[in-house]
Amino acid sequence: MSMNTILLIAEEPSIVEYFPEVLSPYYAVRCVSTEDEGLRYMNESGKDVVAVLIELALARRSHFTFEAQHRQASSFSTVPMIAISDELPTHVDMDCIEHGFYDLITAFAPRELICKRINNAIRASDSLSLSELEKMLKVLPACIFMKDTECRYVFSTQYWNHLNTGGDPNWTIRGKTDLDIRKDKANAMKAMEADRRILETGEGTEYIIEENQDGVRDYLQLIKRPVFDENGKISGIIALINNVTDYQLLKLELEKRAKTDALTGLLNKSASQDLIRMMLSNYHTLEDHCALLMIDIDLFKQVNDTYGHAEGDRVLAEVGRIINNNCRALDVAGRIGGDEFAIFMRNIETPQNAVQLANRLSSEVKRAFKGEKLEGRVTLSIGVAVFPDHGRRFDELFKAADAALYHVKNHGRDAVALYVPGEELGHQSEL
Repeated sequence: MSMNTILLIAEEPSIVEYFPEVLSPYYAVRCVSTEDEGLRYMNESGKDVVAVLIELALARRSHFTFEAQHRQASSFSTVPMIAISDELPTHVDMDCIEHGFYDLITAFAPRELICKRINNAIRASDSLSLSELEKMLKVLPACIFMKDTECRYVFSTQYWNHLNTGGDPNWTIRGKTDLDIRKDKANAMKAMEADRRILETGEGTEYIIEENQDGVRDYLQLIKRPVFDENGKISGIIALINNVTDYQLLKLELEKRAKTDALTGLLNKSASQDLIRMMLSNYHTLEDHCALLMIDIDLFKQVNDTYGHAEGDRVLAEVGRIINNNCRALDVAGRIGGDEFAIFMRNIETPQNAVQLANRLSSEVKRAFKGEKLEGRVTLSIGVAVFPDHGRRFDELFKAADAALYHVKNHGRDAVALYVPGEELGHQSEL
């Protein structure tokens, strides 16, 4: 049984000597020195040729004539072409991919890498040509791509947003890695790590990434599966990209609604308490200081009974707005009951930071209703507890802040109280 043949078109002595030596254990190597000889050989004896290696300098001198004729020849257009060079490639040299080459290999590359890249090219062209496969898949309203075992793109039926094309209308994804093409390098690394796991384990994967570049936000679902050759070895990766932006935004909105109080826009009770518990579990040193503020709208039932529930809702919404505007991004604010709110302040310097916030909230709430029928009728009672002085767990802080709150409510309301350990009631700070 005859060996498969690789056609080598080169005149540089180092290439002519090195590549046959590397490939001869696996392939019969036919060497010619001109592209014309190469075309004659392919037309006359090319049925056993599985790959064509062409010296890049020769291809440039002929303005890639062989490559153009190769694509038009029905008898051997599926045979992969690989550019070879005796010099390290430059960015300009990679334009050979745009002329139909599958890859660019240098004589400096290790023997194992040369054989691997040539085998990748041959496997990719087996059974069905890449151009035919691309044409078939392009009619589908989806982005399908294939990669070789070095995580380089073999083809992609569609291009998606957020690719680093440099504005080149002739840009191609072929031969490039995710680090080459993606603007978001974090997502590029995630993609390559997923690919490496597939190549190592033989198991497919699915995941969703967020792309947010150039003012365009997309959520992309990637479904990746390994491709196996006739011997059961992994020969590449095939994948599907689905744009799931609408679905993901709806999912995020529903998740947000499940955690958010619709009237005030603050977190609801379960979401705020879960988040505060999680944050407290991450404080491993007693040098950190946090504070929990328990807030109650004084005599809120009277507002509802006297002015109606629409006015009551307006009061709740306004208090929620004032709380949200006065909280930092690292704080947690939630509505935990009908007229009750909670704020968890992280990384404060002293307990007075929490007391100052409480006083500011009370003043702004009063000012919000000044000059209208609710003036003087909407005030706040606020209890404050501090981590770690008053508790290290949420339940302990809640109990302390709640005790301080009820001390205020039992002593005339409309004030702030800081809990004092060892005392049943808090220390009241009048406004």
